[in-house]
Amino acid sequence: MLKVYAVEGLRAGMVVGRDIVDEQGNALISTGTTLTKEMIYGLLDRPIFSVYVEEEDPVVGVPSKENLLDDDYLNCYEWVYQQLEVIFDGLVQRGEFSANALQRIMDEKNFNELCDGAKAVSQIHNMGQEGSYLVHHCLHVGILAGLMGRWLGWSVLDQYNLVIAGLFLDIGKMQVPKEVLEKQGKLTDEEFEQVKRHSQYGHDLLAGTTLNANQDIMQGILQHHERCDGSGYPLQLKKETISRFGRILAILDMYDAMASDRVFAKRRSPFDVFATLYDDILDGKLDTEYGVLFIKHLCHALNGNWVRLSNGEKGQIVYLDESRVRSLPVVQTEKGEFIDLNKNRDIKVECILTANEV
Repeated sequence: MLKVYAVEGLRAGMVVGRDIVDEQGNALISTGTTLTKEMIYGLLDRPIFSVYVEEEDPVVGVPSKENLLDDDYLNCYEWVYQQLEVIFDGLVQRGEFSANALQRIMDEKNFNELCDGAKAVSQIHNMGQEGSYLVHHCLHVGILAGLMGRWLGWSVLDQYNLVIAGLFLDIGKMQVPKEVLEKQGKLTDEEFEQVKRHSQYGHDLLAGTTLNANQDIMQGILQHHERCDGSGYPLQLKKETISRFGRILAILDMYDAMASDRVFAKRRSPFDVFATLYDDILDGKLDTEYGVLFIKHLCHALNGNWVRLSNGEKGQIVYLDESRVRSLPVVQTEKGEFIDLNKNRDIKVECILTANEV
């Protein structure tokens, strides 16, 4: 019998049940081919969302909880996190910046490992976050920036520069009082003005480094809170005067901030975050092209992740219709039951679960 699998759910050894074709209808992998890891990795980099697989008997049972964390990915992430933390402290505390240390972080092996398509999205959602939220957030945005650069088909150099801009996105917050950043409850007008200065602080910190020569990076850091309708900060720029890096980083920063646990707020469902992003796109605040592309590709990458539902159950995302921006997932619960959240509106995804929570 044939069964449809999301590309993220494919495993080496599965047998293709129908030809897998590209956007022009050309056959990439023929019916009857036994899939290898290399073939699956190749499919993850293409706009192919599902594959028919030949199975002798229907698969019955509950979704697997195995292999939620990839050791190689986790080790690479932890090493880059530690190096980034050292770079941040050196720059903020002593005014020292090591271009060599940044070069080691941006080594091609690290770049390819951390920005590895759907795996990257699942890993940053599945791992826990010990240490500095600020450094984790900047690293997450850097990883998402690497994915966006690839999804946009940019040159390797532009991808690298966008990742660097993401990595240093919020370094300026290290010059904002900690009690303001971590305050529970609403900020006063004065406190909010302090927080709003962080993009300028970050830009000024890096102005004394070798990165100052790269205006794409510098503008991205300065402008990531600007909005296309002129309602952002620090300069109230409008779309035509906001750099492409600034418009992209605005989206990535918003997504990760809302989808991650913070001192003053619990993480939200990525689907609630997508709704917020899409509302801001419709209201003219976020760039339409970049915003829709990000939502569609990230939806695709969420297949296979475990979630907590509003009815208290846990389940695994097994299908998403990536053709619709506001599409909700089909989830398979621990009992093996399937819930289509597009039809059952009484149940919602509360959040993506980490490996420890699953």
